[in-house]
Amino acid sequence: MIEMDSKKWNEKIKNNFNDSAYRYFEHSNIQKFFAKKIVQLIKELNPQKKGEWIDLGSGPGILADEIEKKFSSQKVSRIDFSKKMLLENKFSSKKILWDLNNDLPPQINNCSLLTSNFCIHWLNNPEKIIKNWFSKLVSGGFLIISYPTKDCFPEWKDTCRKIDIEYSGLNFLCSKELLKDFKSTEIHYSEKFNYLENFEDVYKLFRSIKNVGAQSTNCKRKTVKELKKIQKFWPKNYNNTVDLSWQIQIQIIKKL
Repeated sequence: MIEMDSKKWNEKIKNNFNDSAYRYFEHSNIQKFFAKKIVQLIKELNPQKKGEWIDLGSGPGILADEIEKKFSSQKVSRIDFSKKMLLENKFSSKKILWDLNNDLPPQINNCSLLTSNFCIHWLNNPEKIIKNWFSKLVSGGFLIISYPTKDCFPEWKDTCRKIDIEYSGLNFLCSKELLKDFKSTEIHYSEKFNYLENFEDVYKLFRSIKNVGAQSTNCKRKTVKELKKIQKFWPKNYNNTVDLSWQIQIQIIKKL
């Protein structure tokens, strides 16, 4: 494990997302799937129209576009720290270049809806950041977050354990930890979903992570020999393909 200070780590994450911005939309199937789920939930919540709607860590705008499609009179501002990601969105939507490791810009306030899809796990201090986001809501406003949990990627972790190679994926969040500072009455909704990806082999699986810029890790790069070993011992399906299991949590916090 290479320990990296948070400034270097954030720089690495940003560079990887910038580099993959041009192909992100094409390869972000899981992000698109959960963006649609979030939009369904928003329809049921029917948030106030007055007050800003903002997508935090918007990337090229997958979720924000879906929201605007369903709520045609509503504009959604996009915030991201990757300029290239924001520029991938050709619509004339409001875009703010901002590092979400910092508190939200002071001009952002009185929001009736804040969403964040696959972003919070990249930030340095998620528990503190979520409190800051929550403070920007109007009374009756909603914060909706989705993120991978610590129970993702059992196949990858088990394979590494079996062959004694360091697991180099991210260690994702524990949902209880993340929301520990909220009252139970503020947690409006909390649900876990399983999502399965299938690949021809381990090399394509790792390529898919790189395609969306999500390959940042604190671990040393795997050697060809190690990758071959991982491919050999990863559990195979009847047709020799490999699976990657995700567990995604969606939570809605409501400002009372």
